[in-house]
Formats: sequence, structure tokens, C-alpha cells
Amino acid sequence: MAIELDANRLATSFQATTQDMSTPVTAGKAAAALLGGASLTVTNGGATDLEALVAKLKNESERTRFSMLITSLASISQSLTDVQKRTLEQGLALSAKLDELDKMLDGYVGEEAKAKADALLMQAEIERLQKAIDQAVQDGKDHNELVAEQKRVRAELEAKEKVVADTQGKIAETKNEISSVKGQISAIVRSIGENALKTVAAELVTLAEPEQSESPAEAKKAAEKEAAMDPFAAIRDSLDKIERDITETIEENRVETV
Repeated sequence: MAIELDANRLATSFQATTQDMSTPVTAGKAAAALLGGASLTVTNGGATDLEALVAKLKNESERTRFSMLITSLASISQSLTDVQKRTLEQGLALSAKLDELDKMLDGYVGEEAKAKADALLMQAEIERLQKAIDQAVQDGKDHNELVAEQKRVRAELEAKEKVVADTQGKIAETKNEISSVKGQISAIVRSIGENALKTVAAELVTLAEPEQSESPAEAKKAAEKEAAMDPFAAIRDSLDKIERDITETIEENRVETV
């Protein structure tokens, strides 16, 4: 999701919604139309479709809140150059990819741990069967079934050891990819400017969570801390929250007017 929200594009996307708040529209469709695809862009201008939607909200506090939100998003957008915005878009995509890679890595690590634990149990079972076979031979008893069972467990152990080896390969490959993505993100951070990126992230965190219990100073400090830890993740999370907020408000007003 980009930092921009093209208000002019919304004039077409949301024409039916703003003309009649009772027009059926699912939350998913509302989000897709609002974002106009991958980008969330804010521009200044005359009466845009989003502003028309805000004007139709019955609750005065909601109208005020969304008007301030539009203005704030526009201000953030204007603080960045076109190059910074395009680079930011790339950074957000890489940040999302990094999240997916981290989840994949966690999954592979879990698979490896389970496969190793299973292999240890199988190895213990093979040793137990071997003792039973040795005892049967010593006692002159039939041990064919024990040998067959041991052979079966050995085959399972070999398959499990292959799983371990394959998973370790996936772990190594994923770690390399994570390292590469982190390197690309670091380059993008330097390109945009670390301070500029952290400032945008902190402002968006504050916009996405306007009703915090902390004082304004504490809220600002918390936003700056979150933004400093992972600015791209903070931006993505904040834009997601803003998108959900807008979408849910659209849906709530539609329901009220049905």
C-alpha cells in the first residue's frame, strides 16, 4: 500500500456510494474501491468523492475526525518527494515480503525440530528392537517379526532424516533470502532518509490510533518508539488500520440508512 490517496480517482470509484449511502457494498469491495488498487494516495483539491462521503456521515465527531484524517494524510504525502514516495512503495512491498519470509522460516524451524524429535524416537525404537532380537537369538526363539519391524522403522527413520536434511536446506535458503531483503530494505531506508521515514511512520501511527489513553506527549513518544523499531512495519500496520476504519465507517453508515 502506498502513502498516497488519489482523491480525484475516488470520484469515479465511489460515485454510487456517495450518491446513496444505502447502496449495497461489502467491506471488501469498499476497501478495494477506496484504495483504487495498490495505492492509498492523498491529494488536495475541490470537493472530492471521499470528502463527499465524509459530509454524509451523520455523526459530527466522525465528520470532524475524517476531515482531519484527510488533511493529515495529505500533509504527510506532501512532505515526501515523488521519488521518496515511489521508493517507499518498494520498501512497503519488501517489508511485507520479509514478514512472509519470517513466517516461512518459523514454519521450517518447527518442521525441523519435529522431524528431529521423531527421528530420535525412531532411533530409540530401533535400539530397543535390536536388544529384543539379540535376546531372541540368545534364547533360540523366532525373531523374524522383530527383524521385519526393525527394517520398517529403519525405513521410516531414513525418510525422516531426509525430511530433516530437506528442511535444513529450506531454512538456509530462506535465511539467505531474508538477508537479501533486509539489505534491500536498508538501502531503501538510506535512500528515503532514516529520519524522514521514522517521522512519517510516527505520524501515521498517531493517526491510526488517535484515541489512546496516554497524554499527547506519551502517545507521541510511543509512536516514535514503534516507528524507530521497524518504520516500514509501523507504516503498513497504520495504513491497514486507517483502511479498516474508513471501510467500517462506510459500512456502518450504509447499514444505518437501509
